[in-house]
Amino acid sequence: MKRQTKKNGAPAWALTELAVRKGKELAKRCGVDEELVVVSPYLAHVVFSKKPKNDIQRHHPKLSSKFARTYLQRWKIDASRQEIICNAIEAHHGHVPIKSREAEVMKNAECFKFLTLEGIILFFHDLGMRGMNIDEAVDYIRYKVRQKFGYLTLSVCKQEARKNKKQIDTLLATLAN
Repeated sequence: MKRQTKKNGAPAWALTELAVRKGKELAKRCGVDEELVVVSPYLAHVVFSKKPKNDIQRHHPKLSSKFARTYLQRWKIDASRQEIICNAIEAHHGHVPIKSREAEVMKNAECFKFLTLEGIILFFHDLGMRGMNIDEAVDYIRYKVRQKFGYLTLSVCKQEARKNKKQIDTLLATLAN
């Protein structure tokens, strides 16, 4: 999956690892199946585009879910577990209803990576590698921070994200000058 996400220009793999770490933490806190939470971020961007806001990028949750299902079936993952994983992938942007607590935890972990100073620095670098200038990158990061904060549903994530947002805003203000 790492090779696939790198090939299609998905966000830096280190961002995925941030989501996985947060997912493990949240799975323990929420008492859900950590395996299901961890698998989902690895598969959430197997179909993606480097171009912001284009059709593939907008629909990558559904496209990635479809792509992932092929592998989940090949790996003989139980059908009920496949449904949880695919729902988590499809629901991580908030456009599809969450059908399990694991999907909710994954969604929050996936969004949270954009609500940490580490994640923003990684993403800023990634956008530079995609050819964005500083002003475009700062504007796009601000958009992503607002978007991802709006997708959070777990109060523990919202509280931590509010604290992090102050640091992020300071960093972005510095970069914009």
